[in-house]
Amino acid sequence: MLKGLKNRLTRLVRETHGGLVVAFAMSLPVVIGSLGLASDYAMLIKVRGDLQEAADAAAVAGAREISVAKQNTEQVVSAAQAFASFALTGDSGATSKTLAGSDLSVEANIIDDFSAVKVDIARNWTPFFAHFIASGITPVKVSATAKFVGSSNICVLGLSPTTIAGVQLWNSAQLTANDCGVYSNTNSPAGFNVMDSGILKSSLNCVVGGYKTGGAKSVTPTPVTDCPVLEDPLKDRPPPAVGSCDYNGLKVVSQTKELMPGVYCGGLTISGTSKVTLSPGVYVIKDGPFVVRDTASVSAEKTGFYLTGANSLVWFTMGSTIDLSAPVQGPLAGLLFFEDHKASGIRLHRLASNNARTLLGTIYLPKSILNIDANAPVADQSAYTAIITQSLQLQSGPNLTLNSDYSATDVPVPDGIASVGQVVLTQ
Repeated sequence: MLKGLKNRLTRLVRETHGGLVVAFAMSLPVVIGSLGLASDYAMLIKVRGDLQEAADAAAVAGAREISVAKQNTEQVVSAAQAFASFALTGDSGATSKTLAGSDLSVEANIIDDFSAVKVDIARNWTPFFAHFIASGITPVKVSATAKFVGSSNICVLGLSPTTIAGVQLWNSAQLTANDCGVYSNTNSPAGFNVMDSGILKSSLNCVVGGYKTGGAKSVTPTPVTDCPVLEDPLKDRPPPAVGSCDYNGLKVVSQTKELMPGVYCGGLTISGTSKVTLSPGVYVIKDGPFVVRDTASVSAEKTGFYLTGANSLVWFTMGSTIDLSAPVQGPLAGLLFFEDHKASGIRLHRLASNNARTLLGTIYLPKSILNIDANAPVADQSAYTAIITQSLQLQSGPNLTLNSDYSATDVPVPDGIASVGQVVLTQ
């Protein structure tokens, strides 16, 4: 009886084992196919990544050539193709025939009025398994476009990296940057904002992060995103010497008066119906604000303001009249306002004057917000005006016009303001 039970158990094991073998044999092609597809997919990702890296580098190389090519199409295209060929084969002189022998093709074209280079690369790579499922998986194609933005002078540079947007327009504000660019170093989805019927026009709008144009009337051209950070061109500019106080808390109320350069401790306030002329030179505004309010007017040529110490702010109210041009020589040559590099915290400077048509020179407030909320044209009669600040904020309808006619004035343009060279990948 026990022997019979043993024989039946043996037959059952043999039958079960046979079924498992058959099931495994039937599933084996599926297992192998799945592993093969996974391998093909991993290889496809690598192939595409290598091609994209080569295309990106070639497009950037071609775009950089634009600055020296002087409209020579062949020179730019050749540079892009040579770079791609070297990245793909190690031979920058590889011909189309040579590339075809490696199942590769490279095409480079100049686009956007000789300002950008587009590179297309294809490889006839054939996967072992995947082509049975999707015949269109090959050839592998990638594309890259790089834009040369070096022809743009700087009209606005918002230095704020993350905390606040480098450039902001609200409430029907208008900013026109003639033949110059507007840059924001803010690396956030809203590092560049034009809202509430705002209008922005420049030769280039460039932002490290992203931009918002909710309700804007027009933004021309469309902002380029993912721009490289533009370094502060004046970060190493030495400040003027600051001596002892020449004036303490000076207030000019309803007077016609000429003021002299010097150190204005406790700030400088001009108010009432005052008409003040500033003699050429450097005015150090120390530990207090520079205020022009009521219907007071201030005019100056070849004059610069160095802002240092606590509360050294600029505040021009709506009824005031401002007419200023920067020095042509000396420590503040080309600088209308120069904020101390060591200023602490984020400060707020406010320009609300409805009669500030001439602001000739560079407004350099690297630690602060510059708020312009006049409801009239600002700076439009200046040969050039450049603004470098943490954040430029326009609201309440100002029409800020920033010109870049450097040849129309003897006020020098600081290094790094004119014709800043940058290449950015746009696709």
